[in-house]
Amino acid sequence: MERDFEQRLKSSLSRNVEIPQSVLDKAEGAFNEIRNQRKQRSAKKFVSFKERWMAAAAVVLFLGLTFNQPVIAAIKATFWGNHTGVERAVENGYGQELQTASVKSQGVETKVTNVVIDKSRLGLSVDVKFDDLKALKNVESMNLDMLITDSQGNVISGDGYPNQPVGGFDSTTDDTNKNSGSLRYNVLFQSPSSSIPQTDQLNVEIKSIALYAKGRADKPLEVIKGSWDQKVSLDKQFANAKGITYTAANNNEVFSIDSAELLPTGFNVKFSLATPNPNDETIISRVQLVDSKGNSYKSSGMADMSTVNNKAVVSMTFEVSSFDRVDWFKIMYKDANGKNSVVKLVKAAK
Repeated sequence: MERDFEQRLKSSLSRNVEIPQSVLDKAEGAFNEIRNQRKQRSAKKFVSFKERWMAAAAVVLFLGLTFNQPVIAAIKATFWGNHTGVERAVENGYGQELQTASVKSQGVETKVTNVVIDKSRLGLSVDVKFDDLKALKNVESMNLDMLITDSQGNVISGDGYPNQPVGGFDSTTDDTNKNSGSLRYNVLFQSPSSSIPQTDQLNVEIKSIALYAKGRADKPLEVIKGSWDQKVSLDKQFANAKGITYTAANNNEVFSIDSAELLPTGFNVKFSLATPNPNDETIISRVQLVDSKGNSYKSSGMADMSTVNNKAVVSMTFEVSSFDRVDWFKIMYKDANGKNSVVKLVKAAK
């Protein structure tokens, strides 16, 4: 099953985050194997270019600003990892703690407790409480099979749905309260094309809960099927969130910017590249973003790639937030021969 395959990859690849360039240059066979084994969730080609399945090693535990700084720092280290764009957004109050009612089915109670969302990211925390404490005896982690739609019924994420905006996700399980029968599932969905619709409500439908033992992410101990549906009303800050548009000051024939928008949780950039091999997935590892102060930003761990008019068209998100208040950026691409192409991105005129 696809979910088991994802869990197996996440278990075996979670030790390192960055792939050395030498490995990336030889990775085409591995990419082909992954594409052949997993189901295609969309007509687009979503590319993971770090040594994790579908996303970098980071998921968010959204606890708002109600905690002191040492606690926040500990949470960052555990869950946010390299997703510093999301981290910055939540630090600045761009997150919502929910007061919605819980839902119970098959002796399991679930409740969506925290959310953060913009056009490129959707993060959720879900508390899961089990009537049978014995069910968690050997459990280290879990996975929730979810269908998430907006207020208009548009699918944001769900296995088997074509043309959904989300291309991948990463998740963690917090077992702090395991002895009392509770686990917390933290998941971060990513849209490399930055196309998650703005909405005032999320409909979260949990179809099954898979429980995994330590070191056995290849096969669940148990899969509990049920119906856990919850409507999540979103703060106005999410429904009305606006990004900051940047434009290219110096596009060139090789490297040109199609769009650039700085959002609360990340900087989404879509660019076109003239290259002898527009299908080369290592292109995205050669792109670097630097701001006006010389700070360098990593990518989110995913990209959306396609080929248009023999050019590579790439959409990806970098780990910088609109709360960082950056005047301008430089985005750089280094080709296989080491030649650099640099484009300056400046704020669009209002």
